[in-house]
Amino acid sequence: MKLYLEKKCISVYGVNINIRKLSKVGLIDIDFINVKITFVYSYDGDYVFMYSDTASYEELIKKIAGNREDMRRKLLQYKNDFGVEHFLWKQLLQYTCKKFGVNEYTYADLYTLYSTSDYFSMDYDERWRYPRNVNCIKEAYDLLSSVLPQNFSKTRENYLRQEIKDKLKEFTDVCGNNLENRENYLEKLEMLNGSSLDKWNTSKDKLQSLRAKLQGLTQEGIFDAKESSNIQLFLDYCFHYVCGRVDKLNEKSLLQQYGPISDLKIKLRESIDRLGFRELLDLYKEYKEKENLLCSKARNAGMKLNEFPYGEYIDIYRLGSILISDKMNRINKNKAKNKYISQDLLDEALIFYYDTESAKEADFIRTNEKYAQDKLSGNEGEQKVDYALKWLDKSYIQIEKKSIDKVGNRCIFIKNAEFIDEQQEYDHLIVSNKGIFNIETKNYTGKLVVDQYGNWIRKKDNEEEGLKNPLQQIRQHEKILMSFLPENCKVISIICIANDKAIIEGSENCPIPIIKSDMLVEYIENYNEVEAKISDLQVKQCVNAIYSHMVQ
Repeated sequence: MKLYLEKKCISVYGVNINIRKLSKVGLIDIDFINVKITFVYSYDGDYVFMYSDTASYEELIKKIAGNREDMRRKLLQYKNDFGVEHFLWKQLLQYTCKKFGVNEYTYADLYTLYSTSDYFSMDYDERWRYPRNVNCIKEAYDLLSSVLPQNFSKTRENYLRQEIKDKLKEFTDVCGNNLENRENYLEKLEMLNGSSLDKWNTSKDKLQSLRAKLQGLTQEGIFDAKESSNIQLFLDYCFHYVCGRVDKLNEKSLLQQYGPISDLKIKLRESIDRLGFRELLDLYKEYKEKENLLCSKARNAGMKLNEFPYGEYIDIYRLGSILISDKMNRINKNKAKNKYISQDLLDEALIFYYDTESAKEADFIRTNEKYAQDKLSGNEGEQKVDYALKWLDKSYIQIEKKSIDKVGNRCIFIKNAEFIDEQQEYDHLIVSNKGIFNIETKNYTGKLVVDQYGNWIRKKDNEEEGLKNPLQQIRQHEKILMSFLPENCKVISIICIANDKAIIEGSENCPIPIIKSDMLVEYIENYNEVEAKISDLQVKQCVNAIYSHMVQ
């Protein structure tokens, strides 16, 4: 038998006793027709009787079954005394009747016993209770006595003190009685647990539980404070080591499952501006699902949500969903459907994803990255246009790209400080006797629609996205050119769609011709100027003027 005092009940040879309600424990000696036997009893709201002499018990039951008159006299002895003996004889009678199939009423005396006793008023809806067999009466008695209210406190102290010592034996067997060889235990753990996260978590829980229990018993004065000090230091050392192993294995697991934090940041930063609304909505749902899953894992591991290693991964999906929502808000022009995002939360997401000290710095990096992405996409379109212009008649002069943009690419920056202190970037400039062709290249995919109000709309995968009308930008380009070119030199602007598969609808609603790259040379060479041509000398003057105003 072993006590488990942290439980409500203890089990004594299979008999459950409620130690919170236990109020009586004792011994009873029975002598019935030369059969002598001792019972131990306990009372926790019900009487439980136990015996260890099986031979005497079986002989007693036989005597009760075969000697009804003697049994009736014994019952009469306790008929008005509802003490422990009354309940013992009641249980003995019940067991006898059940074992031998005897009708209990054959023991009754109609005028005396039956009318004054409850021996025969048995509730058949309840489970019958009979005396239970145990290995040792003395051991059962001592155990039950030790948890009586008056003895419980001392028993609990001894039990808890011994429990701690039993658990510490695992450590002292490996590290010595003074736990001086603590590395031995850690080596043993490494050998037993290996790379199993579950095993290391079990070791962590075990050490944490023992630390807390030892600390609690020390505070209660049950365990010696001086003795516990060294043990507590040893357990703390082992616990922190095990926590480190759990963290590393968790980090490795997260790394294998989700990838490096830096890669996840870059991936979202690079993709967020390329996705349509529906794609962003799917990505948002995915991020929220992963955030919830990681939060659940962290809680199950008994960790705070901002603790390593789960904290950063949770933030990847928590704050990433904020950036995705912000992008969807910017795409969705219907403000009523926009999801409210506080500026503080958006700033937190920007600082985290761009690894900066301030939201302003993060926004600056985001703007530059957006420029680089747009430039990359634009460069692909410009390369298609460059190839198309290779086939242009040699009488047309293509202006070289001698400026350098933010990301180090060759481009055309033109500035006339006397007109306005601001430079403008041009995609392509072609100088000819017809005038200067100012080509604005767009690398759109899907279907481009220009409606009657001048709205530019891109339709792709059943989604619509509003685009910036390039008209304002082109007019600015024209004004800067005209500010330093000869008065009779005409600027002819063209919007060139570089993607051959793009579909254009409503081009008549744009005051500037929209031409696909595969028709660009055809359009330029067949352009019919209304005004007079400029001379070859003026062509050279235009070329020189452009280069002199190009930012290098």
